[in-house]
Amino acid sequence: MPSPYQAHLFDLVAADGRMSLRVIYERMTATDRAWDKPALAHEHACSAVAPLERLEQWVRDADLCVFGCYRKPIVRRLLARRFATRRPVVFWGERFGFEMPPSIGAIYRRWALRSFHASRSEMWGVGAMAVASYQREFGTRRRYRNIPYCSDLSGFLAIERDDVEARAPRLLFSGSLIARKGVDLMLAALERTLAAGVAIEAIFVGDGPLRPQVERLARRYPDRVALIGFTQMNALPDVYARADVLVAPSRHDGWGLVVIEAMAAGMPVLGSDRTGAAVERVTSACGWLIPAGDAAALENGLREIARTPIARLRAMGATARALSRDYTAEAGRDRLLEAIDHCLAGAS
Repeated sequence: MPSPYQAHLFDLVAADGRMSLRVIYERMTATDRAWDKPALAHEHACSAVAPLERLEQWVRDADLCVFGCYRKPIVRRLLARRFATRRPVVFWGERFGFEMPPSIGAIYRRWALRSFHASRSEMWGVGAMAVASYQREFGTRRRYRNIPYCSDLSGFLAIERDDVEARAPRLLFSGSLIARKGVDLMLAALERTLAAGVAIEAIFVGDGPLRPQVERLARRYPDRVALIGFTQMNALPDVYARADVLVAPSRHDGWGLVVIEAMAAGMPVLGSDRTGAAVERVTSACGWLIPAGDAAALENGLREIARTPIARLRAMGATARALSRDYTAEAGRDRLLEAIDHCLAGAS
């Protein structure tokens, strides 16, 4: 499904006018998220319903093809069609290594991406973590670029943060309420922290199978814990404006858009070292990083936040906001267009 941030980026590229853009999506709706379907202002097709002949023609005619997936048979077929033209191809995606054990995943990708292994085609990683994972599997025979995701951050950047009164810091969790996102770890750490009488609050935004556990904690501490549930992306800035610190203790994320959103909203971030490539920008000046799955480190982090004055959190948030500007949709458009120009120039 075209996510809202992908749609906005591709719309900007198409509107820029320097190149003609066509996008093929695997599907137009998401089975695991209730996002509103974005209105797309760029030429696109869905591989699930579009005639195969049209998709193959698009792939053959393009000056450059960028692939962001490889598992579906139709994608591998289009990939083979493109390589048969001997014209430029790029793979652009998140880091490998979550859904399969590393050794099995590498063997599968050796088969599924055998055309890339046999070529010198460029590979673009979403963050330095992705670039490093590609280099380990594909060696040094090609150019690698770090092309992170971007987003329409205007609503988050518009949040004003001028309150510095002494009060309990308010945490935010935003995302699917699932174990991969570390919700169980956060709930356990938060419950222990609140039981010890530490002054801290938390807002949970999202839905998922761990929702009953969040509701139980909210019933136990109704003045400290709130559950908002799933929220459309255009309404998220209003929620982020109510919180002081994002907590993102994921066991795995490829990018971690929520980290960039929070930074743009003027919040420091407590994240794990597996909360996606976005945490590459989190330093002690704008947040805290803990080992993924480390419940004790997470609890210590919550206690440290509770001891931190709001004024200090605001200063850290201002640093985070400045860093987030590298990931606006406009910055992403310029970065992507530059990478495309360089790739085509190198190919010629």
